[in-house]
Amino acid sequence: MNGPRVRVDLQLVFGVSLLVALAISWPGFSGAMNGTADIVTVGIRFLVVVGAAWVGIYGVASLIAAYASNPQGADRAAAPVAADRRRASDRAAATADVRTAVEPDTRGAVNRAAAIAVDTEHAAG
Repeated sequence: MNGPRVRVDLQLVFGVSLLVALAISWPGFSGAMNGTADIVTVGIRFLVVVGAAWVGIYGVASLIAAYASNPQGADRAAAPVAADRRRASDRAAATADVRTAVEPDTRGAVNRAAAIAVDTEHAAG
């Protein structure tokens, strides 16, 4: 990778996962405080929710960090240009046509008709 590597902030991920787990487990906590639910069952469910929330939030944060470390267009700069993917014989013929089209003729004027013909061939192809 060319740019600086962006890492996931683990403290932020853990804090957010605790808040999510608290929001999900809030009905269980209120039930345990009212005496309608067992505190041990609510505690175990809370720990399971904290673990699941941490895994999910860490996955999303890692995905975001991966996209942030690869700036847009970095892959396109390394990709070959369309002309480089053509056969070598086609490339040689195309460059020869372009050179002859823009070379001055015997009177010193540019051969515009050949240049227009080459441009229309490239536009059609």
